[in-house]
Parts: sequence; C-alpha cells; structure tokens
Amino acid sequence: MDMKIKITTHEKLKEEDRKYWKSLTPEERLDIVEQLRIEAGKFLYEYPARFQRIITVTRKA
Repeated sequence: MDMKIKITTHEKLKEEDRKYWKSLTPEERLDIVEQLRIEAGKFLYEYPARFQRIITVTRKA
C-alpha cells in the first residue's frame, strides 16, 4: 500500500479555496449559495425552501 502524507498550511488552503471560487462563474457561485441556504434551512430552521415576504408598516408620531 502506497501512502503519502501531504503537509500544508492554513494560508495555502485559503489560497487554494480562493482559486477554486474565482474559477467559478457568478451563476455557479449563486447556485452553490442557494443549495447551501436550502440545506441549512432544512436542518437548522425548518423553514420552507423559499423566503417568506413580510411587510411592516410604521407611522411617525
């Protein structure tokens, strides 16, 4: 069995992460954010898949 250990730093990981996100188109980035929002809503908040619109009217005294 051929095992290799790769040692890296936080700075290197951060750089690789930025390169990955910059390689995506804006549409792909938004799709990923939307997927993460939906998944977070399912597990954390039990919200429906869409945002609920709420309007609040206030009056000046």
